[in-house]
Amino acid sequence: MNRQQKELYSDILESQLVLAGSVHHLLKKYKEDNKDLIRLSGNKPELVENLLHCVEEGVIDIKEIQALIKDSEEFGDQYIYIYKTLDGVNDSDYHDGKMIADAILPKNEREKFPKIMDMPTKTEWADFRSPNRGINNSWLVKLYDKKVRRERQNEWVDDSTGFFHIVYKEKPSRVILMAEWDGKQLEIKIGRTTSDSTTSVLDTRRKVEQLIAPGVFIQRDFTKKDLSDTIHNILINWDTNKNIYKLLSVKLVDSHSGQATISTNGEDELDLLSDKSRKEAIEAYLNSEGRPNSLAIQLLAEGSGDVLSSDVNVVLGKNDINEIIIPANISPQEYKYVRKKIAEFS
Repeated sequence: MNRQQKELYSDILESQLVLAGSVHHLLKKYKEDNKDLIRLSGNKPELVENLLHCVEEGVIDIKEIQALIKDSEEFGDQYIYIYKTLDGVNDSDYHDGKMIADAILPKNEREKFPKIMDMPTKTEWADFRSPNRGINNSWLVKLYDKKVRRERQNEWVDDSTGFFHIVYKEKPSRVILMAEWDGKQLEIKIGRTTSDSTTSVLDTRRKVEQLIAPGVFIQRDFTKKDLSDTIHNILINWDTNKNIYKLLSVKLVDSHSGQATISTNGEDELDLLSDKSRKEAIEAYLNSEGRPNSLAIQLLAEGSGDVLSSDVNVVLGKNDINEIIIPANISPQEYKYVRKKIAEFS
């Protein structure tokens, strides 16, 4: 590992993208046979430094670091958009990963995969896998992109002219974009940043759709998976699932397209429906042909059978009927648990 590589991996591993617990877990895996080399105490930068030293000493393979970064990029802190094939379209049309890769990726691009980079200068293809994580007939394509936002740094009034001056600084964010086929449905995943807006996320989703369009015909072969029934089922089954999740907020639409949003009163409150008047208001909507079309819940660690290390917030249908938002970095195991619980109500 040369100096440039070490600085790159250090920057990524020390970022918010990678959880300190994940670095600690990887070090712990090799601790027993390398007690003099590996230290499990210290802050995150110290753990990262120790991890990279272990790579230089040949104790830990660089591929394990790449896998750690890959997991951190691909699970959680995302907008997820789910699509299913239209009636008459065979799922098997999208099973051939090589055919998909040949259609969408520039010639010889796959030879460079997987790419690891901190900040791309443009949208770049980063990886393609088929099968993906051992799932039959699956594939995943990943891209890196950059989003730039302006932050106000300083402001003053020029006494001689009376002009008001504002100084901005551009702050770039790396965005991870993915399209994933699991043999049954297609998902477009967009990494969250601090400067997201509904419009910018929609534009990014369209960008991904356009980039994979030579091999994945979303407009022709797919439709959005409607999560309305899932939202409804989670809401009405709240009473029997209090140990699994807590309701945070719901957006309801009545029979005349009027809308209402009902939310909890902060972190100290037990649940959205713990207040009688709110519960009655929601029931009134549902009993008069109204429907919920957006829901925020908190999956509880204590009800997960030790799968979740902490509570995980999830938002369904906020900006589109096929949208799931997971606003935090989570481990692959935690991600699978979250998706499984959502699927159980679909």
